Amino acid sequence: MNQAKAHPSLSNRVRAFSAVIAVVCLAAVGLQLAISLPAYFEKGRSLGGSLVEYFSYFTIQSNLLVALATGSVAVGGFSDRFFTRPKVLSAIVVYITIVCVVYNAVLRAIFHPVGWGRVADELLHVADPLLYIIFWLMVVPKNGIAYKSTLSWLLYPLVYIVYILIRGAFTARYPYFFLDTVKYGYPKVAVHIAILVVVFWMFCLLYAFIAQRISARKSA
Repeated sequence: MNQAKAHPSLSNRVRAFSAVIAVVCLAAVGLQLAISLPAYFEKGRSLGGSLVEYFSYFTIQSNLLVALATGSVAVGGFSDRFFTRPKVLSAIVVYITIVCVVYNAVLRAIFHPVGWGRVADELLHVADPLLYIIFWLMVVPKNGIAYKSTLSWLLYPLVYIVYILIRGAFTARYPYFFLDTVKYGYPKVAVHIAILVVVFWMFCLLYAFIAQRISARKSA
């Protein structure tokens, strides 16, 4: 039985909730883009370079993944399509949780936006993650979420890190200070990456554990 047959329909309330999350995430990304572009232009960046730099942030990419996933669920429910598969939706909850945790634990103390920048900041790093975590806990099917499947969830963060290091080697620009090889050197950045990978996997295992507990409770 495929996922589409297992979950033939969603209530209008669930579809609406999914759509709201998608819209809020897209609005936050759009607002931050409108704020960031003039700042990039003031530094002499081109439009293309500015867009590449903006969309190189893990925060932006993760919020777009949330918008794509929840928007897909709002339109078509849960199915075999990639962004509506429970395992993919579960991987995304790890990514957006890391966005929230790393920002609030490490970056908030050194970054102090004001005005609309503060609004976009709180949406991207607090409101959107919390909305999606609630969505995952309450809505996403959790059957078949095994610990071994969480290893595949690390692929995207690893590819992202490789991309940032390659891009940084040519531009000397890094979206996050702890990945800055110019400032810290490759050995120290490698330690930072190792810590990040461990943190990612711990959250992968945590969400797999939660999924299994919820599944066991529902089947009891």
